Amino acid sequence: MAPLHRSFLAGSFLCGALALLVLPLHLALAGPPHAATILVLSWMLSQWPLALYLSRSGSLNRAVGLSSGLFAVIVATVCFLTGGIASFALVWLIVPPVEASLATSRKMLGGIAALCSLLLAALAALPVSLPHFEPLPGPVRIVSTLLALVYVGVLANRILLDRKQAREAVNRSSQERQLVSESVSEVLCELDVDGAVRVIGGPVRQLLGVAPLPAGAFSGGDWLFARLHVADRPLYLTKVSDVRLKGGSACFEARVRIGASNPGDAGLADYRRLEFDLRTVEADVPSSVSGGKRTLLSIRDPEGAHSVAPHQPAEAPEPGAEKFSRVLLDHAAGEARAAFAEIVALSARFGDGKWEPSQQGLGDAVVNIRKAGESGLAALNAASEIGAGREPGEELDCGTVDLNSSLHRCASLLKPIAERLGVEIEVEPFPNAPKIHADGKLLRQSLCLVLSDMIETSGRGAAVNVAGVTAPSGLQILLSVRNRNSCLSWSAENSKPVLRFANGLFERIGGSLSLQTMLGHGVSVVLRLPPQSGRSAVPPVAEAAPDRRPRAQTA
Repeated sequence: MAPLHRSFLAGSFLCGALALLVLPLHLALAGPPHAATILVLSWMLSQWPLALYLSRSGSLNRAVGLSSGLFAVIVATVCFLTGGIASFALVWLIVPPVEASLATSRKMLGGIAALCSLLLAALAALPVSLPHFEPLPGPVRIVSTLLALVYVGVLANRILLDRKQAREAVNRSSQERQLVSESVSEVLCELDVDGAVRVIGGPVRQLLGVAPLPAGAFSGGDWLFARLHVADRPLYLTKVSDVRLKGGSACFEARVRIGASNPGDAGLADYRRLEFDLRTVEADVPSSVSGGKRTLLSIRDPEGAHSVAPHQPAEAPEPGAEKFSRVLLDHAAGEARAAFAEIVALSARFGDGKWEPSQQGLGDAVVNIRKAGESGLAALNAASEIGAGREPGEELDCGTVDLNSSLHRCASLLKPIAERLGVEIEVEPFPNAPKIHADGKLLRQSLCLVLSDMIETSGRGAAVNVAGVTAPSGLQILLSVRNRNSCLSWSAENSKPVLRFANGLFERIGGSLSLQTMLGHGVSVVLRLPPQSGRSAVPPVAEAAPDRRPRAQTA
């Protein structure tokens, strides 16, 4: 049952119960009631048939209108019998319009107000033809006015309560709708004739990278066209025009700016390639502008990265280090499995009594077995050395570290992952780089963490360049992305959690991590390692330096 219906039924039953309670008490204590009292009690008892009508029909507006109209007629009758325009009950004619405001129809409120005005005019114009009843005592007018004020206050409080319940119901419905919208994989919009795009539902925050905005912020306007990449705007306008003129549907991909950044702000705007599905439908609920035909637009991620599989709970995001360790161990396990499978196959060939290898064949088999075993052990050793990190309070194992060897080692370890993602790793070693005193395991782990994240976020066809630079302030490792299959440079916006964690690892060995923006080259990651970094280790993990974006010289 709706809150407004429940409130009206409760008031009606209470009003009728009070009439049944007051009438016998009045007869027992004060004798026969006055004519005005009889009319008021009859109106109170009439609320029960109105409650029965509402429970059967569900028409709240009509029930409220009947109750208000009946009350206005009762008040006018009492006034007619007790002095007309000078009656003590005249002030009660203000109550029916207030009661009519409980309905959800403006026509009903206007009709009741017009009825009260008509009754007031009739009382002022028509002569009193019926015999007057004996007037009530003098204080009755004051008591009547006071009771009218109290009753209007009760009605006003009831109106406020009804509106509060209605707002709570709307808020609950809005929250449920938001929950459903965040659970689906696409944003559904409606296009008006003037080009305005109204969001019907969908995960706007996940797909477009913006926080939920106040109600109405995405309800219309050209917000979508302003976020489209300039090169994709003609395609969007052409598809919209074709669908509206010819009907049917159209599916295409376009780049949309995500996040709160705007072109011209600090750094570069980040764009994501999304899939658009335009179609016209004949709906039961016609659009207020275009009639029965409605143009709907679905926006989704073609890679499905933002959809949650049904019947599977969403997993919590893994920390960067744990995810990286899992990837390394999975890769090392695959290599070791292949190597040991080759050893088993060669051993099976030796165990076959029908095969009699020659001396040369036996030597080749032994060499192959040895190579397979060494390959599997090397993969496991590399993963166990780099994949497992040190605890924050664990003492560092500092020693002499060859930077060029560490760079090539990390690149070779991540090469299979990069090949699977279609990314190339380029290593430019340090020219005459000195050996530094640091924790080699921690250095390689943090370097692999940053490098693996750049490989994952650079996109297929890109090249991640790792270059060693000797600067006056110390040694620097510059990681940059080039040759992307996009007109946009690589952005570190989605890599901040990983970079923040890696910065904490570098600070433990006395180094630091920062982002450098160069015009025409995008964002690069700079790792600064002093030659004697291990002697002044900083245990705590501080806030990451990626938030500080120094401006570099023009390219």
